[in-house]
Amino acid sequence: MSDYRSKPRSNVSWRAAILISAGNIVPAKIVNFSGGGIQVQCERLLRDGQTYQMMMEVPDQYDASVRTQVICKATCLYALLSGSEYRAGMKYFEVPPQHQELLKSWGGKVAMAA
Repeated sequence: MSDYRSKPRSNVSWRAAILISAGNIVPAKIVNFSGGGIQVQCERLLRDGQTYQMMMEVPDQYDASVRTQVICKATCLYALLSGSEYRAGMKYFEVPPQHQELLKSWGGKVAMAA
């Protein structure tokens, strides 16, 4: 099987949280990260095409004990059941300027906040 992604993915294990609706926050785990997007694992099915506010806890490349909570938006491109949880491929955007270098250090894109 070939991987047709334009950007390489890094396998990671980062904590995250997704705002499903007002007052309804679901814990999640980011399992891979690239300049083009992320794959998250969570207990709720995310809707294809839906944009969510989310937080990802990103470690420093050189000191994993230093973690930064990055707030951004992400659109669900696909979601599927994987075992007892769901995996969703998401395209993230509206990264605050102060966090862009951190994501860039992991191979991420510099996505301006609105």
